Amino acid sequence: MFGYIIANPKLLSEEQTQQYKACYCGLCHALSSRHGFPCRATLNYDMTFLVLLLSSLQEENAVCEDLTCPKHPWKKQACWQNRFTDYAADMNVLLAYYQQLDAWEDDRSASALTVSKMLKSKAMAVEQQYPRQAASITESLRQLAELEKRNENNPDIPANCFGRLMGDIFRYGGLQEDELYAFGEALGRFIYLMDAACDLKKDIKKERYNPLVFIPSQQHKAMLETLLAECTQRFDALNILRDKEIMENILYSGVWTHYLSVWPNKGGAQ
Repeated sequence: MFGYIIANPKLLSEEQTQQYKACYCGLCHALSSRHGFPCRATLNYDMTFLVLLLSSLQEENAVCEDLTCPKHPWKKQACWQNRFTDYAADMNVLLAYYQQLDAWEDDRSASALTVSKMLKSKAMAVEQQYPRQAASITESLRQLAELEKRNENNPDIPANCFGRLMGDIFRYGGLQEDELYAFGEALGRFIYLMDAACDLKKDIKKERYNPLVFIPSQQHKAMLETLLAECTQRFDALNILRDKEIMENILYSGVWTHYLSVWPNKGGAQ
């Protein structure tokens, strides 16, 4: 259910590309330093966006340095980190843990079970540090499981549930928290239904719950565009101090990347 909030690299300048990459690499290093090297494998671009957004609302500058990386052992990579990098790394681990548990429940995936066991102690430590976010995640996922069991056919209901989860994760940092919650909630609804649209064919084949199975597929893109319009409206309400163009690239173009790979003939924002 994650990995959709990414940039379209074709529309980034060289400077923007380097800034985006340095943020991603900084998050990767934070995952390793805070939770151990194997947790780098859980890294996703959604939490990179969270770092960019929270950092953009603050006056303080992030610390940037060149660090070594197993993927690029012969050349140090530029990385920038701040307190939001650490927060996003913690949320990344917590969400990855529950995502792997969900994969185990859905598919009885042995690899998902193994990863969830590896992440469990780290996720429990994060829950102790962030009880508000942890309570929201566990309660929202409990509600989603109930909705799935009863085969809820109104897609807005589970989407709203996931939206509350994301709103509580984005509400952090001490500035504009009400606006951040509203944006995160809207983004969560979009992510949930984007995931449903992209997984529809696979879910039908495997006879798994998908709230969009009751909605004609020709209506999916218009529905997603409506949800994304609310996201961008909420984004525009934030007082962004830096990196706005990178985040606009993500919200107006990059979020359609996976959808277009699954439904290449249905079009999307460019």
